[in-house]
Amino acid sequence: MKIMTLTLLFNMLTPVLLFSQNTDWFQKGFYAEDPKKQIEFFTKSIEQGTDLFASYFCRASSKLSQKDVQGAIDDYSKCIELDSNDAGAYVSRGRAKQSIGVNYQEAVADILKAHEIAKRDSIAILLFDWLDLNKADCQGMIVFYNKVLKLFPVDLSVYNKLGYCYLASGEYSFALENFNNCIALQPKKIDAILGLTLVCYYQNDLVNAKKHLDQAKKVKPVLKKGVAGFEAFKKEGYSFTEKDNETLKVMFSEWK
Repeated sequence: MKIMTLTLLFNMLTPVLLFSQNTDWFQKGFYAEDPKKQIEFFTKSIEQGTDLFASYFCRASSKLSQKDVQGAIDDYSKCIELDSNDAGAYVSRGRAKQSIGVNYQEAVADILKAHEIAKRDSIAILLFDWLDLNKADCQGMIVFYNKVLKLFPVDLSVYNKLGYCYLASGEYSFALENFNNCIALQPKKIDAILGLTLVCYYQNDLVNAKKHLDQAKKVKPVLKKGVAGFEAFKKEGYSFTEKDNETLKVMFSEWK
């Protein structure tokens, strides 16, 4: 009798237990710590057709941690198929594309699409930081940032980054214009001031190069310590191309 009762109870609970399992895979993946387990759980969530967008997006992140960049790109593409107005999916796919050297313009197109969707969302401004001047095509970046300026006509972060793009490509007059635009918006923008210093130095205008360097030291007193101060300054999150970094070290060494 007891066996029959237990059997009946199990048969009654089985559909409930299965339903619970079917709807729990995303949560299991979300709280799992092992990326391989995360991928397994998010895949099961996708197979069950639950939390599709979130499951693809999170699985992409887990794949990135496992160095499966193309797999992540495929998952972000699935997210975009599900919701073509999600800025996060576009910017994540763009970053992934750039990291494995996919056609640079494809990566730019994704990031630009994210900006078009996000418009003046303050979070979107932060996306500019993913572009690496040491690795990327400067001319492609210049095209990209000028397009972004149409969305954000007066933005100091765009002017500053354009300044460094033009500096890296040797277009000093445009670099000068953009650094000055940036400083007009924020007179103590230290990396823009150092950008002006570099423009003048590369043009052999040493008088103005030293003038801007002295201005930078007033804004950031730690720079008065020369090369050691410059190294300490960079630990605050500032970075430069290899060429600009070495040039600034020479200036901080010579003009103490």
